[in-house]
Amino acid sequence: MKRVFNRPFLRALTIILLAAFSVKGISQELEFTVHVDPVTSWMRSNSPDYINEGSRPGLNIGLNLLRYFDDNYAVSTGLSLLSAGGRQSVTEPHIMIFNNLQPQVLTGDEIRYNLLYVNIPLGLRLKTDQSGDLSYFADIGFDIRMLIKSTVDLPANQPPVDNENARNEVYALNAGWHIHAGIEYDLNLDLTLVAGIGYNQDFFDITKDLNDVDQPEDRSGLRMLRIMMGIKF
Repeated sequence: MKRVFNRPFLRALTIILLAAFSVKGISQELEFTVHVDPVTSWMRSNSPDYINEGSRPGLNIGLNLLRYFDDNYAVSTGLSLLSAGGRQSVTEPHIMIFNNLQPQVLTGDEIRYNLLYVNIPLGLRLKTDQSGDLSYFADIGFDIRMLIKSTVDLPANQPPVDNENARNEVYALNAGWHIHAGIEYDLNLDLTLVAGIGYNQDFFDITKDLNDVDQPEDRSGLRMLRIMMGIKF
């Protein structure tokens, strides 16, 4: 996933920071967290025709917004740019459809999915009272993901397929759920360090099953483990 770590993410982070400080200046009732989260993602299928071949590294950069309706409870939402993906192999050969070619994936050959989403979470945040400089939180909720880029690598293909546009093979919209937990450390400078761990899982299928080329029917969804790192202000 190295290819999506550069300019798109730097531009996104700059826009997010500018938007956060602008909105914070208007409303003092909201809390914002700018976060940069390393992500490990993988794909699981409900069909024996697809085998998980391991995880892929990714990144989730964005802005979380908290609106407290009680001392210890808040509605959480936000916006982020999420890179994720997975690695699968097939038990039977089948054809994949790209813009410029239609390669055959052979038994045991690996398919690497590289996905870039706009992610919108909506959750319930539970936070403990502050003890010293520390407090603890948990966040449970749902996510809407809109695909803005999808590519596939077929390293075993001859010649190898690299970074091929996969819009014909991947759905443009998905949704899932999340559960996150972590700690907040008050820096006493109107800034708070936030760290934690999170798990996200899709509700729906990522990959299309193209009948024209007899692709096996399945439901392959993302699973993601996030190391959460941010600054709240």
